[in-house]
Amino acid sequence: MGIHRWAALLGGVIALAVQAQELYPDGQSFERRRWTQADGAPQQALSVTQTDEGLLWFASAVGLYTFDGIRFRQMNQVYGHALPSNNIMSTRKVAGGLAVGYYFGGLSIFTPGHATHYVAGQGFPRGSVLGISTDSDGRMYVATSSGLVMRQDSQWLPVGQDSLPKGSVNLVKHDQSGRLWARVGAEYYVRPLGSQAFVPVPVPPKARVTWRMDGLYVLAPGKQVQVLDAQPTQRQERYDQPQLYQGPPVPGPHGTLWATRADGLVRLARGGDGVLRAAELFASAMGREAQFDKISIDREDNLWLVTPGGIERLRRHRFHRLEAPSNAFFWLAQRGFGEELWLGASRAPLARLAADGSRVPTEVESPSALLRQAPDHVWVGSADALWEFHGKAQQRWALPPDLGRGYEVQALAAEAGGRLLVAISRNGLWTFEQGQWRQDQRLHGIEEPMPTCMLSDGQGRTWLGLTNSRLAELTPGAARLLPASAGLQVGNVLSLLDAGGKLLVGGDLGVAWVEGGTAHPLRLQQPGGLQRITGMVLDRQGSLWMHSNSGLHRVRQQELARFWAAPAQALESELFNFEDGINGMAAQSRPLPSLALAHDGRLYYATMTESGWIDPATIPRNTRAPTVLLQSLRTAEREYQPADQLLLPQRTTAIELAFTATALSIPERVRLKFRLDGVDTGWREAGLERRVQYTNLAPGGYRFHVIAANEDGVWNHEGAQFRFEIEPAFWQTSWFRLACALALLVAGVLLYRWRVAIIQRRAEQHVALRLDATLQERSRIARSLHDNLLQAVQALLLRFHLVEQKLGQQPELQKMVSSALDYAESLVVTTRDEVMELRRAQDADEMFAALRHAAAQAAPGAEQRLSFTVVGQPRHLRIDTCAELASVLREAVLNSVAHSGAAHIEVRLSFRDEALLAEARDDGIGLDAIVAQHGKSGHWGITGMRERMVRLGGQIEIGPGPKGGVAVRLVIPAQQAYA
Repeated sequence: MGIHRWAALLGGVIALAVQAQELYPDGQSFERRRWTQADGAPQQALSVTQTDEGLLWFASAVGLYTFDGIRFRQMNQVYGHALPSNNIMSTRKVAGGLAVGYYFGGLSIFTPGHATHYVAGQGFPRGSVLGISTDSDGRMYVATSSGLVMRQDSQWLPVGQDSLPKGSVNLVKHDQSGRLWARVGAEYYVRPLGSQAFVPVPVPPKARVTWRMDGLYVLAPGKQVQVLDAQPTQRQERYDQPQLYQGPPVPGPHGTLWATRADGLVRLARGGDGVLRAAELFASAMGREAQFDKISIDREDNLWLVTPGGIERLRRHRFHRLEAPSNAFFWLAQRGFGEELWLGASRAPLARLAADGSRVPTEVESPSALLRQAPDHVWVGSADALWEFHGKAQQRWALPPDLGRGYEVQALAAEAGGRLLVAISRNGLWTFEQGQWRQDQRLHGIEEPMPTCMLSDGQGRTWLGLTNSRLAELTPGAARLLPASAGLQVGNVLSLLDAGGKLLVGGDLGVAWVEGGTAHPLRLQQPGGLQRITGMVLDRQGSLWMHSNSGLHRVRQQELARFWAAPAQALESELFNFEDGINGMAAQSRPLPSLALAHDGRLYYATMTESGWIDPATIPRNTRAPTVLLQSLRTAEREYQPADQLLLPQRTTAIELAFTATALSIPERVRLKFRLDGVDTGWREAGLERRVQYTNLAPGGYRFHVIAANEDGVWNHEGAQFRFEIEPAFWQTSWFRLACALALLVAGVLLYRWRVAIIQRRAEQHVALRLDATLQERSRIARSLHDNLLQAVQALLLRFHLVEQKLGQQPELQKMVSSALDYAESLVVTTRDEVMELRRAQDADEMFAALRHAAAQAAPGAEQRLSFTVVGQPRHLRIDTCAELASVLREAVLNSVAHSGAAHIEVRLSFRDEALLAEARDDGIGLDAIVAQHGKSGHWGITGMRERMVRLGGQIEIGPGPKGGVAVRLVIPAQQAYA
């Protein structure tokens, strides 16, 4: 919807410059914040005070409340001391603590280390405590419903018995000169300096009275404000319209004055003639006026009001607002002639604001774009025309006639040659020269060619911002789009800035620096990012300001320099938003930009509802560091005051710590960091909850530390801290743990020794059993060989000897028989020797000798083809393993001798820690794979070899060797192979 349609709905012409001057004649504006019962605020509070640590305290009939800027808390204790009653009538800050007066009488004075209670009727007057005041020497005066008393040397002495009427003293105050004021019933009295007697101060009938630090201010119906005191001469304060006001003015922070009218709370400003006029109005809550006898100004210069509906705070904005009536929107604020700032809004005439503060209206209504081509040459675009201001001359040209109605000027720029460029909504780019309009064809062929913003930079280049993250450089013959590969991802381009020769592009999705053919996104450390950047400005300090949906972001010059050097890093920034006085958002499409730098260095912003300014060189700052308070330590059983050296009971494993910081101006921006030594490795950020939980805590000592910074980054690095200790149960003590450790160590040693003994005994038994079985088996075999085979062979030898004797006539046959008998006898001897060898294991040399002998017997001369190798340190073998290994190797060697035709046969033994490796390989004709796996039909050599290795728990592999032939590889685990 265009400006015309919006304006038609709202109607009327706004005298902008005059109205802004009337609303804020002193250039200040205040933020109002209200807390009600829904926010936990006390109802019908009777008094408010702020103690040294920065907490606000509210007295009410339902209890005593504190406020730290974030939440209200009803207190049953003050500094850890219990309240005698929750029916509170008054409260007052005293030196080092807080005084609390009760409705049914009595008074308590609390300090962090002590609490003193005065009971009504026991040295303290009876009746409600209606007011508390202290003089410059720290003496306390208390007004009660039965009289006025003063505390001296822990005693309460009556005051004014001879000069004050008997009755309820409703008010007691000290003014800035030290005079003491009191109210008894409806009458006011003052005790002059140097006197002990009170004198009455006459008050006109039906007058509204306010006590101030310099006397009584009285407003009679329809009259001006009278200032009353004990002196015969009376002063007068003048309202511009006294009949509207319901009470005298009340002093506020920063030298302000406040008063109530039927329509609400008014901030007053004194004119040059001394008359008080309304500068700012805050409508009454719930249709009631504020209660100005219950106010307080905190240490950060915020004004606090107690009202029937709750609690209110009035805080001065950092920004100065030029606020229009409620039916104005779409603001424009840009540099004009020389040092002038030109201001405009929808359906309102453009106003020229001079350096001296004077305002001159123009004929331009609803301005939507402005271009300062030279200090005395300004172009202004509006809803239906283009205006040129050149020196003292001004001229109006209608927009191109073929456009029709409802097409406003979107943006203005001047090319290097001075030709004016005009972007018109939904009609693209036009040029205007010597009163003639011409459609610019350089954007021909570009989709959606209407520029949303334009800029001619310091190098004479003209840039066009388009929709959908498109940026174009306008050359004499064409418009050159930034390629998509540049990575510009800002959405619809809404603002352009020449930042010292560097082009910044702002849009719906953020800001980017375009350098050559690359776009570097500007990222902030602040969460939330940048959205809808409608204006960007470099101030005189070199800081970058960006107007976004969330407010104004400020990036200091040092951070900006870091960005130019390393664009990938996130930058530290400062956000100014509604809490600083910026209300509303900038218009979606025009007028743009929404930021401008005036001649005096002021930064002006514009939203749809208002415009305002700030001087970046003199931004009001809160220099007071917040006070950090530790509020409570809670366990599953109870709550503790966090006093130093606090001892928590046994078996405490989980705690909750509550803390806060008293910065009341913008508490939402307060930063708190905490650390629990022994648990946290570094500082942790706290959120608005301002509490933290720890679990699985072990017994021992801990230190909890909290620091805080206010909204302007002023840190209280000392913060608050305290130490606490969790008492260990007896089983958690060091001596108990040491005893348990020693017991476990002894038990472990004994268990280890017992287990080793069992394992050793079982191993010995196992070895003994196996050895015994082996020996028995070998003995049986030896006996069998000796008793049966050898004896049988011996008998055969005897018979053959007889045959030999009878063959005497046949010498040839006798010689053959004799040779056979010699061999048989040697075989008997060898067999006897082998039977004897069954009772011990062979070593490697003996095994190799046996293999060489077996080869020679099988084929004389075959032993020459054998070679033997030992790898590693030879070890003693188990008897059974040695026998089986020798049998397998003998079978492998004899097979190679008999069947392979090999020229060389090698036997290798490798003694390793984990296993014994044996290998017999030749370079013969090889062996069929099936035969190698299953053996030859009818032959049991290979099958026997495999069975022997299975009994040993080893592995056998028969296959081709590295140089052909056959290789038999054996692997026997160490525990089975070695003795």
